[in-house]
Parts: sequence; C-alpha cells; structure tokens
Amino acid sequence: MVQQNKDKNDIQQLYHSQKTALYCLLGLLYSAFIGAQLGRVQAITDFNFTLHELMYLPFNIAIYFGPIVLLIYLILVIKYLRKRGKQKLNAKTIFKSTLIVISIIAIVAITLYQFHEISTVGIFEVKGKVKENNHHYLLLDDKKIRVTNNEFHLVEVDKRYVISFVWNSRTPGTGRLKEIKPFE
Repeated sequence: MVQQNKDKNDIQQLYHSQKTALYCLLGLLYSAFIGAQLGRVQAITDFNFTLHELMYLPFNIAIYFGPIVLLIYLILVIKYLRKRGKQKLNAKTIFKSTLIVISIIAIVAITLYQFHEISTVGIFEVKGKVKENNHHYLLLDDKKIRVTNNEFHLVEVDKRYVISFVWNSRTPGTGRLKEIKPFE
C-alpha cells in the first residue's frame, strides 16, 4: 500500500513537472514569436529604436534557452510515460495536444518564411502596371511589386522612381511596396 501511494505521488509529481516545463517552453516560444513580430513593425522603430531592439530580446533568449527547455521537457515526458504506463487519452488531452502542435508548426513556418525576406531600395523605371484579381502591381525589372489602388493610379509607366520594396527569396518574382518617391 505504501509503495502504491509512493508511485502515485511520483507519477503526480512527474506530471506536474512536465506540465510546468511545457508551459515554460510554450511561454518562451510564444513570447519570442510575438516579440519578433512586434520588432518588425516600422512604427515602433521610428518611435524608439531601443524599444524596437528590446522586442527581439525574447526571440534571442528563446534561441539559446529553447533547446534546453525542450530537452528538459522531453526527458520529463519520457519519465512520466514510463512511470505511468500506457493509458487511453481523453478528448481534452488530444485537443490540447493538437492545438499546441498546430500552433508550433504555424509559428515555425511563418518565422522560416520571414527569414527569407529581403528589402531592396533603388532607382527603378516602372516598366508597366498590371491589375490581377483585385490586386495592383508595378512591373520593375524582374519583379511584380504589389501596390495600393492609389499608388497604382499615381505612378506613371516609363518614369523613374526611388522605390523601396520587400520580397521573399522563396517567391522571388513578387514583392510588396514599402515606399515610392519620384526621382528628379
């Protein structure tokens, strides 16, 4: 009887330990993602550059401590599952696990996509204008740059502009306009 109570206490302690490690891991991951997204906001950079740099602090911390916390979590889960034995999962546990896995996959996919973004600034001649599926584009050299309706109608073809745009190396043919000024 004493051994059985000790095993139950061990299982309960392992459960709470792995649950705490999971919350630490998720908190680290979510705060890193939110900080990285806020760090990309130009208005924050314009307002206070120190604040902009601080937005990336959780991301930098997650790069170093995330793998360690993940390793601790995995060790605790393995210990817990070995001690507890095989049991059937309930719907609530399956739902939570699925939600966590989907959110982590989404965060990783978004972050990996954003790591391939490139900002380009230069003097470009607008080769043409195209309207496709309610989206407006300017044709510059080998890129289609998405613009607003107003920008589309104000820009003239065969004129030179100082243009700043962002494009992704995974989709190199398209980009989105950041700023445009006439070139005198």
